[in-house]
Amino acid sequence: MSIKKLLVKVIGTLLLVNTFVVAGPAISGVRTFTQPDGTQFEGILKGDSSFHWIESEGSIVIVNPEDKFYHKAIINIENKITITNEKPTIIQSNMSESSARIPLKHEVTDNKRKKLNQLYKNSKTGNHPQ
Repeated sequence: MSIKKLLVKVIGTLLLVNTFVVAGPAISGVRTFTQPDGTQFEGILKGDSSFHWIESEGSIVIVNPEDKFYHKAIINIENKITITNEKPTIIQSNMSESSARIPLKHEVTDNKRKKLNQLYKNSKTGNHPQ
């Protein structure tokens, strides 16, 4: 078999396999996120590459497309995501690393997570508020 035919088969196989690959899960664990003004907050990235959000202090956090800041969001009565004016709690920069800090509870409730997953299934736009 010539190298050209072998290369065509390999590329064809890779393209075929690529069409069946599904989105991978987000890397879990508490992470530090930075707002456009440089302030930081802690949260946990949830979801996958198709649909993702941040959980911080028991709230859903997403980027507001208008100001590009992270804001807390709620699932309203119509089962749509509504961005609030509230931003996640800022990490105090004057705290030393050695000082004991009470960890924040970042996980949202199972009920909120179920609603988010249902919104994703009904959404064609992924992680964008509707």
